[in-house]
Amino acid sequence: MQRSYTLDELAKFLRRQPKQLQKLAENGTLKGRKVQGEWVFALPDVVLWMESEIVEPESQNAEFEKTLATGADDEETTLADIFVENAIDLNFPAKTKESVIRNITKLAADAGVLWDADGMADALREREEMASTALDVGVAILHPRQPQPHIIAENFLALGVAGRGVPFGGGFNNLTDVFFLLCCDSDRVYLRMLNRLARVLKSEGFLDALRECQTPFDAKKLLADAEKALA
Repeated sequence: MQRSYTLDELAKFLRRQPKQLQKLAENGTLKGRKVQGEWVFALPDVVLWMESEIVEPESQNAEFEKTLATGADDEETTLADIFVENAIDLNFPAKTKESVIRNITKLAADAGVLWDADGMADALREREEMASTALDVGVAILHPRQPQPHIIAENFLALGVAGRGVPFGGGFNNLTDVFFLLCCDSDRVYLRMLNRLARVLKSEGFLDALRECQTPFDAKKLLADAEKALA
């Protein structure tokens, strides 16, 4: 996938009107730069903006997901497919932001889906320095700023649920206790999976039930059932 887009290319990619994106660029909502008078957008900046779009109401999330259709086989991949049972820790040992990053990458490495825990940890720190991935419901969705296909064995979703909230730069009362690690081999797949996860998190009762799960199997089944219920 290309790493930068002109205004017209980005509009085609996102299936949006060029004038709409130009307005977002002009007011600074969507970061871009002008080259010889033409807007150019770096893909990491587009991804960062699209992540903020995912907090929109469910109806908009469902429509947004359609813009990420590729016609590729991975369209059939679900969150449940990449949610690795061996990378789910419901007694997650975390007291600080650094320990969250260190332990979630170790969890994925021990499950065999991540080859370089230290490299991923560095990528996660870099992303968190830009802005916290914590949401206001006590959940953080950790991910690298750019795909790291050379150090992941497959697309995967890992989960750590801590016994108490951790100061993570955001979240409910500034504390976060549910930590997902989402890693994909391309930005488009990552955004589609992130969008689906955001929709699942909005499902009524999902987070309360997740915090009460006793086994990794229970957590994976809960997510799979919530995903199936999406329109």
